[in-house]
Formats: sequence, C-alpha cells, structure tokens
Amino acid sequence: MKPWHALCAVAAAVYLFIFAPIVVTASVSFNAGNLSRFPPVGFSLRWWREALDPRWLQPLTFSLELAAISAIIATLLGLLLAFGLVRHRFPGRDLVATLSLGPLALPALVTGIALLQILNMAGIDALYGFPALVIGHVVICLPFTVRTAAISLQAMPARVEQAAYSLGATPIEVLLRVTLPLIKSGVFAGTVFAFIQSFTDYSVSLFLTKPGASTISVTILGFLDYGFTPTLASVAVITLIVPLALIAIVQHYFRVGDFIYGSGRHG
Repeated sequence: MKPWHALCAVAAAVYLFIFAPIVVTASVSFNAGNLSRFPPVGFSLRWWREALDPRWLQPLTFSLELAAISAIIATLLGLLLAFGLVRHRFPGRDLVATLSLGPLALPALVTGIALLQILNMAGIDALYGFPALVIGHVVICLPFTVRTAAISLQAMPARVEQAAYSLGATPIEVLLRVTLPLIKSGVFAGTVFAFIQSFTDYSVSLFLTKPGASTISVTILGFLDYGFTPTLASVAVITLIVPLALIAIVQHYFRVGDFIYGSGRHG
C-alpha cells in the first residue's frame, strides 16, 4: 500500500470514529418505539416534539444566554490581555500569559473543583447559579479569545498604525478605525470558539449550577440516570447542531487553522 493510500485510510478511520456516534445518535432519535435501537425501528418525530418541551427548552435557552454573555466578556478581557501581551514588555508578562492560557492545559474538571472551593472559602455561596457559571465559563473561554486576538495582532502590518498616527489620527481613532477592523476576523473567531466552549461545557457547569439554573449539558447528564432514551438522542442532536453550524460559518469566512496554529495573515 502506498503511503498516500495509507494516510487516506487512517484519515477515513479517524473520521469514522468521530462521526459514527453522531450518526447513530441521530438515527436513534427517529425510533418509533420507546427504546433506543439502532438501526431504528420504524420512523417517528415524536421524540423531536418532546425535545422541544419546556423542560428541555429552558436549559437550552439558559445555555445559549450563558454562552453568549460568557463569550462577550471573554472577548473583551481577551482583547485587553492580547494587547498587553503583544504590544508591551513588563515584569511578570510570562506569568500573565501562562495564567491566561492555563485553562487549556488544565482539565476542566480541575477548574470546576477549584472554582467551587474558591466560592466556598470566600463565603459567597449566593453566587451559585448564573453568576458563578459566568465566572467559570469566562475562565475556560479566555484562552481562546486571547489566542486568536494575539495571533491577529502579531500578523497585522507593523507600519499601518504608524501611518495613521502620522496622518493626525488620535489613539482612539487608530484603535477604532485601523486596528480593530484589521483584527476583526480573529476577534470574531475567538468569540465563536468561546461560545462553543461555554455551550458544550459540563465539567465546570456541573459544580456551579443550582436547581432552576442548569445548563443543557448538565441536564442531559442528569437524565442519563434514566437511560439513553430517544428523547435524549433528539436533544443531543440539537446541542450538536449549534456548535457545528457556528464552526461551518467560521470555516466558510475564515481559515480556522490559522487561529489555532498561528499561521497566515488576517485582516
């Protein structure tokens, strides 16, 4: 077998390993019976109607709101950190960079336990629920916004801002009319990645939720105690559609790999 054919076979096996569970889950959601069977027995949209019941829509809406707010806050903080890390050299810069990107290296489970302990030690248990979730999700989303914004800043032509200053632009005008428009693709990509990270997280959310303020991922995890039902399959597919749609949009307009690996130029 030629190396190219071997590489294609390995790639096909990897894709099969990734997408086979998704195909199976989607198929199970159309079962006509009460049991999760593959291949599905009969065809019915009953479980999709149940997936749109308020008991599922409420945590889904909660997760969407949480992800949107967390992504916006993480983007704003990430921009500030990226500007500081790329444009300035100061004592403790390496430590700040390590802390801002640290959640990528730490398991999310460890981050969730650490945040739970901090809230308990600080005596602010009242934050459990939405406020604590926003704090936790901003922490795990921040590396994505810092990374993409920093890559865009590093790729931006160095003399563009200097030219704007020489023409009489103020620092605010340079920021709003030159810098941000040139790095907007990286900022947008970071925001989307942060949204997806927040929406799909369960490790951090598991420790910071409270009754009535639970994300869709934690709700699904709790429902697994009753077994994997066709309704759960329908809900799982819905939660997959959101991040996959966002990734498709980002990939269509921007080269996602450039923001992950730091190659290429953006404007």
